Amino acid sequence: MDGERKAQNGDLKPREPSRLNSRNAGSSFLFVLLLLPFAYLWFRLVDNLRPEWTTNPQYGFGWVVPILCVGLLLRGWQAVKLRDTQDRGPEVRGQWSAAVLFALLAFLYLPTRLVEAATPEWRPIQWSLGGIAIGLTLCALRMGRGLEGLKRAAFPVCFFLVAIPWPTLIEQPIIQGLTRFCAALVVEVMGIFGIPAMQHGNVIEVASGVVGIDEACSGIRSFQSSLMISLFLGEFYALSRVRRCLLVPAGFVLAIVFNVCRTSLLTWVAAKKGVAAIDQYHDPAGVTILLACTAVTWGIAWACRKPKPGTPNPGSEGAKAEGRTMQEKPAANGGWAAVRPLAYGLLVWLAVVEGGVQAWYRAREAMVTPGPKWSIVFPRANPTFKTLAMDEKTMRLLRFDEGEQGTWNESDGTVWSAFYFGWRPGRVAGYLAKRHTPEICMPAEGLKLVAGPELMLTKVNGVELPMRHYVFGTGGNALQVFQCRWEEGMGKEAYVQHESARFNLLRGIWAGRGIHGQKVIEIIVSGCEDSEQAKQALVRQLEKMIKVEGRAA
Repeated sequence: MDGERKAQNGDLKPREPSRLNSRNAGSSFLFVLLLLPFAYLWFRLVDNLRPEWTTNPQYGFGWVVPILCVGLLLRGWQAVKLRDTQDRGPEVRGQWSAAVLFALLAFLYLPTRLVEAATPEWRPIQWSLGGIAIGLTLCALRMGRGLEGLKRAAFPVCFFLVAIPWPTLIEQPIIQGLTRFCAALVVEVMGIFGIPAMQHGNVIEVASGVVGIDEACSGIRSFQSSLMISLFLGEFYALSRVRRCLLVPAGFVLAIVFNVCRTSLLTWVAAKKGVAAIDQYHDPAGVTILLACTAVTWGIAWACRKPKPGTPNPGSEGAKAEGRTMQEKPAANGGWAAVRPLAYGLLVWLAVVEGGVQAWYRAREAMVTPGPKWSIVFPRANPTFKTLAMDEKTMRLLRFDEGEQGTWNESDGTVWSAFYFGWRPGRVAGYLAKRHTPEICMPAEGLKLVAGPELMLTKVNGVELPMRHYVFGTGGNALQVFQCRWEEGMGKEAYVQHESARFNLLRGIWAGRGIHGQKVIEIIVSGCEDSEQAKQALVRQLEKMIKVEGRAA
C-alpha cells in the first residue's frame, strides 16, 4: 500500500513496459548469438554427411539420428538443471580445463575445414568434424551447466556419432564378413528346404540365376541400425550399464536372424519364380523385417527397464517441484555467463576460417586449366556388342548424369565389358565418382585380388587417362580389370597409385575442391594370356573408343 501511494505521489515511478520489452529482446538476441556458432558447426557436420545419408543406403538411417538426439535432450531437460555446489574448487578447475579444450578444438577446425572442403567424403575428416562439433558443445555445457549437466547431456550429444560412416578400413571387413556369413547361413537354410544353392562370395546362385548383392544386403546396414536402436532404447529407458551392454549384442543377433530370414525368402522366390520376381518382394520384405526387428528389440528393452526407487516420474508433481527448485539455484560460476566470451570468440573465428578457406580455393581453382572435352563411343559396329541395361538401383545409387555399359567379343577370342559414367561439375561429383572401386565390388562377387592397383598414365587422342590395373582370379580364369577416374583440369602429377592414400587426399588442398567434372571408365578383359597382352589390347581399344570434341572418331 505504501508503495502504491508513493507511486501515485510521484515518489516512485513504475517500470515502463517498453523498457522491459527491450531488455527481454536484448537477452534473447544475446542468447541467439551465443547459440549461433554451435548451430553453424552442427549445420556443417550434417551438411557434410548429407550426401552419404542420401545416396548410401547403408547409412540412410542417419536422417533419424539428429531427431533422436534432440528428443533425448528435451526428454532429459529437467535433469540438466543444476544444483548449486558448496565446494567451488573442483568446479573452477573443471571450467578452466573445459576452456582450454574449447580453444584447442576451435583451432583444430581450421585444418579440418581446409581438408574437408577438398575431400568431404574422406571419413577420417568426417569423424574429425564430428569430434570438433561434439567436443565444443560438451565443453560449453560443462562451463554453462556444470559437471552434473555435462553428465546428463553427454549421451544425447555423443549419440550422433552412430550416424557418422565408419572408416573404410574398419567398415569393409565388416561388410564383407557379415554378408558372406549371412549368405552361408542362407545356403544352409535352402538346403533344409531342398533347394540347391551355392555361395559365390556375397552372392547366392540358384537354378534360375544369381541373387545379387543388392538383393542379399545383409552387411553393415543391419549392424549399424541395430547398434543405433539398441543405444537409443538403452538411454530412453535409462537401463543400467550391464543391461545396455547386453541389449547391444542382442539387437545385433536379432538383426542377423531377421536378415537371414529376409534373404532366405528372396532366395526362395528367385528359385521358384525367377530372379526377376525378387523386385516384387524386395522392398516389402525389407520394411517388414526392419519393423519386426525394431519391435522385438524395443520389447526386450521395455522388459529390461527398472524404475529407480525414489525417483519421481518426469511428469509428476515431485519432479516439477524439483525442477523448479533446481532452476531457482544459480549454476556454479555464473552459468552461461562463462560461455559467452568463448562463444563470441568462436563465432568470429568461424567467420575468419570460412572466409580464408573460400579465398584459398577460389585462388587455386582460378589456376585450373580446362582439359579437352571427350566422351566414350562403344563399338556398336561389332556384331557381338550388347548393351547392358542399368537397373534402377544402380542409377539411384550413383546418380550419374550420363552412363552406359556393354559387352562384346573380339576376333582374338577376348571378351570385353565396359562401364562408363559421367558427372557434371558439382559438389557430389567427386563423392559419387570415388564411391565404388574394383577393390570393393569385385571381391563381393567372390573374386580374389591377385595384383594391383598399378597406375598406368595412358595418353589417348590427347587425353591423359590415369588407368589403374587390377588382376582378379587365378590361372586361366584371371580377369584383367582397368579402372579410371578422370577429373577435369587435373594434370598427371595429381594422379597416384592409391587414390585413398592419406597423402593423396591431402593433396586436394592444392588441387582444388573436387567439384569439377568427373568421368569413370571401368573395362574388364578376359581371355588374355598375361597382363602385358591385356595392356596393349586396352590401348588399342581406347584409341577407338575415346572421342574428343572437334576431332574425327
